[in-house]
Amino acid sequence: MYNPFPLLNERLLQTKLKEGKRYFVRQTFPRGMQKGLRASFLLRAYNEAEKEMAETHLRFLHEDPHAFLYDSSDPNQLQRLSMAASQPTGFSIYYAGRNSMEWKPPEEYRQQMQRYIRQKHPAWKTRKGESRIGIGLYEEFGVLFIKLSFEGEEDKLPLEEIEKYKPCV
Repeated sequence: MYNPFPLLNERLLQTKLKEGKRYFVRQTFPRGMQKGLRASFLLRAYNEAEKEMAETHLRFLHEDPHAFLYDSSDPNQLQRLSMAASQPTGFSIYYAGRNSMEWKPPEEYRQQMQRYIRQKHPAWKTRKGESRIGIGLYEEFGVLFIKLSFEGEEDKLPLEEIEKYKPCV
């Protein structure tokens, strides 16, 4: 499974804390799982003014038994965040810190998106020197989405739909 997120490390954690990030939501992250790991997690940071959004994110994860909201102003929780940043043996902890990312899709994904666009948006035709189809990768509450746009039209779908997309014949 494709994973665009970097591993959390102490430098990244300290940078986020200096930027005013106080709340960190932890969730299970299947995209980060690799052979030999016990678990993979994704952390998303929020500043003081975004506390309500962090709590909403946590509620969104109600079925995730590993979901947790860290408050870095609590020394014990800050210590746990530092431990996570050390990448303890058997775990991978990733960081998702932006709502959108510059993204050049891997070739396999590019081909799947072309098939999807041909099937779902047959009127989206490009010509050299004219409008192009925009492709963006977005994260919301730890879920990756693809946003396609062309001449004022948009389509947003979970990345996993592109991963398993099979065009109708």
